[in-house]
Amino acid sequence: MLRIRKATQLDAKACWDIRNAAINKGCAGFYAQDDLEIWTQGELTESFRRMVGAHFYVAEILNETTQESTVVGTIMLDEPYAQVEALFVSPEAMGLGIGRSLLQFIETKAFNLGLAQLRLESTLNAVEFYRHCGFGGEGLEEESIYCSPRGIALECMVMYKNLAC
Repeated sequence: MLRIRKATQLDAKACWDIRNAAINKGCAGFYAQDDLEIWTQGELTESFRRMVGAHFYVAEILNETTQESTVVGTIMLDEPYAQVEALFVSPEAMGLGIGRSLLQFIETKAFNLGLAQLRLESTLNAVEFYRHCGFGGEGLEEESIYCSPRGIALECMVMYKNLAC
């Protein structure tokens, strides 16, 4: 059973690990391996821990036999900028609809907050996923460069989605 809930700072390590694993698995072949290593290097910071507790949501799967839950996905809504951030799914759970469920959750939240449109910066490997979820298309996407705080520049696609009534 999948459940999406507000993250706490206690989820930060799982969120960090999912982020790094998803980048390494999903972006391989789309970006240089050296860039992926730079992007995912380092340790979990206190700043990241605070951001998770303040802004992240997590998807978790409940093991009905053991009644233990495992965090398998993350997402964040940067509300002032109407921007989706940090949508990552653990490689073991990719293809199960978790990314789509997280995105639908954030779209509903954004709509209920009165936002008319969402924006995101997609890695090249995820562009088709976002298009399938209604982002982008004619006049709603543009090529860009993501400049990481770690000093790498990665091609990406800025994509938009108008939220319907």
